[in-house]
Amino acid sequence: MSTIALLPGDGIGAEILDGPMAFLRQLERDGAPARISGPWPYGTTGWVQTGSILPAETVAACREADVILSGAVGTHPGVTAEQCPNPEAALIELRHVFDLRVSVRTVLVPGAEDVTIVRNITGGAYAGPDRHTESDGASPAEDLLVLEPGRVQEVFDIAVGYARQRPGGRVISVDKASVFATSRLWRRVAHATAAASGIPFADVNVDRAAYELVTRADLPSVIVTEGIFGDILSDIVCARAGSPALCGSATINPDRAFGHGATGLFEPAHGSSPHRTGSRRSNPAGAWLAVADLLAWCPDLAPLGLHTRVRRALDSVLAGAVPTYDLAPPGAETIGLDEFNARVLDAMTLEALQ
Repeated sequence: MSTIALLPGDGIGAEILDGPMAFLRQLERDGAPARISGPWPYGTTGWVQTGSILPAETVAACREADVILSGAVGTHPGVTAEQCPNPEAALIELRHVFDLRVSVRTVLVPGAEDVTIVRNITGGAYAGPDRHTESDGASPAEDLLVLEPGRVQEVFDIAVGYARQRPGGRVISVDKASVFATSRLWRRVAHATAAASGIPFADVNVDRAAYELVTRADLPSVIVTEGIFGDILSDIVCARAGSPALCGSATINPDRAFGHGATGLFEPAHGSSPHRTGSRRSNPAGAWLAVADLLAWCPDLAPLGLHTRVRRALDSVLAGAVPTYDLAPPGAETIGLDEFNARVLDAMTLEALQ
């Protein structure tokens, strides 16, 4: 039995999960080995409800869960940044509490293969506050970026797994070895991994990678890179795909110690969009991608093939339906969040009946 802790988050976070949650709750009612826990407060809504962006009850629920399904976390309507500064720190804290140290982002590119970006997410540029020195405006600010060889290696090991799922796809390792010692370590690990695995990781400087992601007709199937580089490059890939809503994000603990707290957090990669909250116009594709990855991650759910069922339904809707506003040309007909979800759910029901 996989326990899924639901953390809707802020802004459009709750509504963006409506369709995927309807699917998961139906699975629960049908007897699938899945149990939904929550919803639990965090982010700005957690602060509104409890005075904390990461309430103790939410952390406790995640300790009792196997995975976390999160909506967007960030700004929420009616709450200013002065009232609740940096609500995203709740998400960062969850990563550290459960050692969710590797990020895997899946970008669905209509008409092409997915692009997977694998990166470290709790070390390097995303280290804890002890490795950052703030400036008072007169003193210098400092960010200490440290990469450990073993942690870099596990990022590459995960990237190898994705590369093997897509034989023939282009796989690139992105760094800035001409400048950073950490990038020179990264490149050494890339070369050693390529030699050991037979996967040809191509070395690409981060500035060149950004240029190629904009200009090359063929996108790489796998990008493996340091955390901050991957954060930026994944947004460029989303631009090529057509919308930030076409990205699902997983932050995982590669140890996969199920039964000892959350092993992964799955979420759409976009922000909380407070100005669109309640409009029911947002594109929920990223939430569906996150749920597909969650179903593939859990060892008692993956054999059921539910993740492929979700992806086939999502792909068919994106290929054939009237688009949501973010993917539509000016003046074109569009559909909203609820109709998009209904079409995905209908596609899965139709497949189950065939």
